[in-house]
Amino acid sequence: MAYRILVVCAALVGCATVGARFDTTHVNDIRKGEQDKAAIAAWFGQPHATAKLASHPAGCVERWQWTYAHAVVGTSTVSDALIVDFDQAGKVCDNAYSQVGR
Repeated sequence: MAYRILVVCAALVGCATVGARFDTTHVNDIRKGEQDKAAIAAWFGQPHATAKLASHPAGCVERWQWTYAHAVVGTSTVSDALIVDFDQAGKVCDNAYSQVGR
């Protein structure tokens, strides 16, 4: 269903969407060493992508990522991207958030 909506949207007005919206309410509440994976998942939902990390300068071993972008040709682009890295104990060891067009 979502794919059909995207195709119709692109055909009618030239737009594209990548990822899914996620709640950004707690982005500024993320603290290194405080939240664990369960707390982060409760705030943002399940990540859209995960990856194992090697040789991270802060010792992080796993990355969770949430991404949403929507563009309409000739008018606007909005995007949200959140990355949360976890250490061996499953606690936040690094994070980054980017927002465009809001």
